Amino acid sequence: MNRNILMLCYYYPPLTDVGSKRSIAFSKYFKKHGWNPFVLSVNNPDKGYCSIGNDRPPEGVTTEYSYSIINISKLIGRLNAALSKALRLININMKRNYFYQILCIPDYFWGWIPLTTIKGLRLIKRFKIDMIYVSCTPISSAVSGIMLKFLTGKPLILDFRDPFAVETVFSMFDVPQFRRKIDRHIQKYFLKHTDIFIVNNDETRGIYIQEYPEVKDKIFVIHNGFESGYMIEGKLEKYQKFTIVYTGDFYFWASKYKIFFEAIALLKQIGKINKDTFQFLFYGDGKDRIERIATDYGIDDLVIANSRIPYSYVLHIISESHLQLIRIVKPMISTKLFEGIPLNIPFLAIIPQGEVEEIIKAYSPSSYVITEESEEKVADAILDAILKYKNNEIMDNHVQEFLKRFSRENLTLKLMKIIEQNLNHKGVNIENN
Repeated sequence: MNRNILMLCYYYPPLTDVGSKRSIAFSKYFKKHGWNPFVLSVNNPDKGYCSIGNDRPPEGVTTEYSYSIINISKLIGRLNAALSKALRLININMKRNYFYQILCIPDYFWGWIPLTTIKGLRLIKRFKIDMIYVSCTPISSAVSGIMLKFLTGKPLILDFRDPFAVETVFSMFDVPQFRRKIDRHIQKYFLKHTDIFIVNNDETRGIYIQEYPEVKDKIFVIHNGFESGYMIEGKLEKYQKFTIVYTGDFYFWASKYKIFFEAIALLKQIGKINKDTFQFLFYGDGKDRIERIATDYGIDDLVIANSRIPYSYVLHIISESHLQLIRIVKPMISTKLFEGIPLNIPFLAIIPQGEVEEIIKAYSPSSYVITEESEEKVADAILDAILKYKNNEIMDNHVQEFLKRFSRENLTLKLMKIIEQNLNHKGVNIENN
């Protein structure tokens, strides 16, 4: 059935950040399958948190932009640096950015709320919108969504790409108690007033249900998935050197990362790999830090670190590599999981036990899943992969079965079904709103 849906998506073309890919796919396939998406994004994004490129919205998707009245992240950073410098003079070291904790509620992006809400209201009236979808982060977008729901009575779908105001996040970022109370109050308010709450994996849904059981019936899972249009036909020739590739954020801040480099250093030390037979390719933010780590471990001749490159190039590099290194910060699931399996490359997964482990084992039979903090096990996995490639013993991933479950088009159809069934079940007549 035809629906007009307003989508508030801060991350959307021309922004190239990974957070935009989910919204791009939803808008594209909403349009393909009979709905009319109207996207409202940001005209002056915070360049400290966004990558601006030349990408364009999907063909046929009406896209409007609103201004943020202030991008505050640089100011907050400077204030914190100045205060930290002053306090160090009297031997006090600040462990937190209290300017952020006090002035950035719910996050750095609150400057986008006022004009976005005003423009969203105009779009709802102009295009006779049936429902409102909001992609978070930023959490500020949800504030605009809630305000638009109150102003228009339209049903609201909140899609949280990452969890917010749950104990896992608080402990990960060492959030002070006063801010935990504020964020939990905000989260409860969101959950109370949204009609459908979407998260992107089963583990996150379990956490929300445990901490907010009163709203369990409105929490649903739509995984990130893979855009089938990026499939690479046939098998690309592998690099001559045995190559392990990693793309994107290395999560230095959130989890132990040295095991992989210790494993490479160990293999080099015992003479199993050298610069003529092995390379580790890194593409993403943190290039300089990767280079420093490689130097510290004496493996700088084996490590090639690069900044971010266009997505299409990344996919070819992944396909030409022998293993894709994957790391995660639970309960989040890296988009690299959904890229590697359709590109038919095994993983070297150094991850905790859980949902990602289960998905890899189900669809990638030649992958290596290491849940222990052991450089010896990582080194053994690399040696085993080298031998199996040499003997042509690497098995293909179960690509078609994976895409039936995780293609972005099928996931969009799943979302559309959830929206139709649950809004009708709750007595929300989206046809006449």
